[in-house]
Amino acid sequence: MENPRLIVMPFVPDPGEIFTGTGLSIHFLLGNLFAVHPGLTECWFGWRVKKIFPDGPGFSDFCRGNAPLPDIASLGVQEKVRYWLTGSVSGGPGILQVSMALHDIHGNGRRITLPLSLDDGMLDFRHRFLEWIAGAGLAFPCTDAVLWPEWITAPGLDSLGRGLEVLYLNYITQAGTGADPIDLAWFDQAVVTSPRSYLAQDLKGWGLYKNQAILPAQAAFETALALNETGVGALSGLLWCAVLEKNRNKALGYALAKARVTGNDPAKARAWVEKKITG
Repeated sequence: MENPRLIVMPFVPDPGEIFTGTGLSIHFLLGNLFAVHPGLTECWFGWRVKKIFPDGPGFSDFCRGNAPLPDIASLGVQEKVRYWLTGSVSGGPGILQVSMALHDIHGNGRRITLPLSLDDGMLDFRHRFLEWIAGAGLAFPCTDAVLWPEWITAPGLDSLGRGLEVLYLNYITQAGTGADPIDLAWFDQAVVTSPRSYLAQDLKGWGLYKNQAILPAQAAFETALALNETGVGALSGLLWCAVLEKNRNKALGYALAKARVTGNDPAKARAWVEKKITG
């Protein structure tokens, strides 16, 4: 039986708070944690965004706290996603307050509010989060891959989240190609304000990849991996770049590296690469 899926929804500003990209950035951070959970099937929000939000304005309204939470009970059945993590953010730029709710379509939910400081690489927040999520039966058996120091600034959080919104809107509209590239201004700004941020470098790689700028995308993903060697998003990005280049050896290396991080079967990783390269 396949492991259950979990989606982290974009975090929204608390009532009365002004919208920034911070909520989307925290959503991205937590999505990167669950992507390496061996008890869950990999399931990024971006893969489902068009199913959850069929149009761009509806998505942007939700991110700003101007639209209600979609019917995740029905969506959970439709998309075969058991767990949904939602949240809201207030405060800053020193200490943020992050309120979260874990929804289980098969049972009860859990709620918590945690402080988040940027001064420690967002590590205390993640330690507390991991303790909380363990109480829901979703303990991480190993935390090495989810406790990298994430050195991002408050302006970096804002820029990263706004860049992520641009990327998700692209997924919804299916725009943005080599001939019609998406605007990477927020992606670049996130890296400028937070050059030591794994998340910023990884997201820039995906923006470049969407624009079919493969060599710059590879450079961004490699920079991201230098900041977090177990970064599954960057490994996935390099894997897809190698697939586009039809480079079997490179693709296999990244696929096996990703399998080691996520605890997946290396034989399945080999078969996946062979199918993509030859198919």
